Amino acid sequence: MLRPLFFVAICALFLNGCGCNFTGARHGVTKIGIDPNWYPLDFGAQNSYVNGFTEELLLEISVQSGIEFERIPANWDALFEGMKLGHYQAILSSLPPYEFNTALYDFSHNFLDSGPVLIVPEGGHQNDLAKMNGAHIGVIAGDPAVLLLQKHEGLIVRNYPTVVALLEAVVNGETDGALLDRVIAGRYVSDLFSGKLRLAGSPLTNAGLHLITMKGKQPMLMGQFNKSLALLKKKKRLPSLIRKWQLGDMA
Repeated sequence: MLRPLFFVAICALFLNGCGCNFTGARHGVTKIGIDPNWYPLDFGAQNSYVNGFTEELLLEISVQSGIEFERIPANWDALFEGMKLGHYQAILSSLPPYEFNTALYDFSHNFLDSGPVLIVPEGGHQNDLAKMNGAHIGVIAGDPAVLLLQKHEGLIVRNYPTVVALLEAVVNGETDGALLDRVIAGRYVSDLFSGKLRLAGSPLTNAGLHLITMKGKQPMLMGQFNKSLALLKKKKRLPSLIRKWQLGDMA
């Protein structure tokens, strides 16, 4: 009667000692700093949807990775300093992974793309700015996306005061297309302008929201986060969450 118990005890010691990482194994609480306003991005009326999506995504990743997340609200101007001081192990931010930033921080893959996308009429066949020589392209006045248009010769830029005015101009044929942040564009195209406009291709930059840690400090966390994100994409769960929170379709 003692042999089965002895065998179970030996197996338990082996599993605990080998450091094996199984899906669903708990790894303790990981604190993540979040600016709920996502400065310097301005999601406008979409902000609460972005926060709801992010919270549910962390729950999904927790199930996949075994990591329990605790969200710590922080002001944008103290977000990175809080991570440096150890108030949390990571942050969620839109900080671009430029070379001078990657020298200080590690970046996950985007969990929500926010770069500008080309919007065209539903029946239009154009998908590439480079092939739209002579076309009129609208932007919101002051939007830095206009810099992308300057890289393509022959495009005529038109400025509009609001998102609705911009998209109505495309519907009415006043412009051939428009550039707009993917999150905002997705909401309008799937709602107010459903059946009239479509997103033409992927975002034109790699801008987006991602997990950030201090350089080289959290390799296991970063690896688990990216692995879980890839799995959620493969299972179509990530695009499903994006649609659920009315953040458009994932390209």
